[in-house]
Amino acid sequence: MTRPYNLGRRQEVADETRTRIVRAARKLLAMKKGVAAFTMDAVAREAKVSRMTLYHKFGSKPAILTALFDVLAEEGGIASALPNAFQRPDPLAAIDDFVAAFGRFWSSDRVLYRRMEAVATIDPEVEPTLRERQEWRRKGLAVLVQRFAKGSTRMTPAAAARTVDVLFALTAFATFDMLAGAGRTPADVIPVVQDLVHRALGAS
Repeated sequence: MTRPYNLGRRQEVADETRTRIVRAARKLLAMKKGVAAFTMDAVAREAKVSRMTLYHKFGSKPAILTALFDVLAEEGGIASALPNAFQRPDPLAAIDDFVAAFGRFWSSDRVLYRRMEAVATIDPEVEPTLRERQEWRRKGLAVLVQRFAKGSTRMTPAAAARTVDVLFALTAFATFDMLAGAGRTPADVIPVVQDLVHRALGAS
């Protein structure tokens, strides 16, 4: 009777260790010198685990950042908001919801997103991982633009492809962050980005 309990307890401890490691990475990235401070050794020290444990649980910085991105997706509501957007029957309303979901998502921790992008810029090991996550956004936009194009007589396949590229840039963190500036949050500029998206679609 003790073995199932022990197995369950070991899994619980393992999950707690992973959580502690992700929290440690988040704390280091949020520091003033977050980009320079984010090393595997520093994460291990902050999480109070050995390097062997750290590499066993994650293996690399990209794996840690992927786990952190997943945590942020849950906190920022993107994981639940996007399915709702895709269920909207009106394609333009679906795109508006998509934009709003990312505006709120990018607002959840602006400093951390800036640091993650900075790490990706200087670390060739990390860049492909975050680029892959960003490509998910492009794929979602492609689906929504295709839905919109079906109801438009003016949008050719080539125009739809170009529009996806434009919307991909408009919904990026950097766009929301720059438009928000120091006095607003990315969520505050959702209507601005939605208007720009409408113009790109030829819907306004």
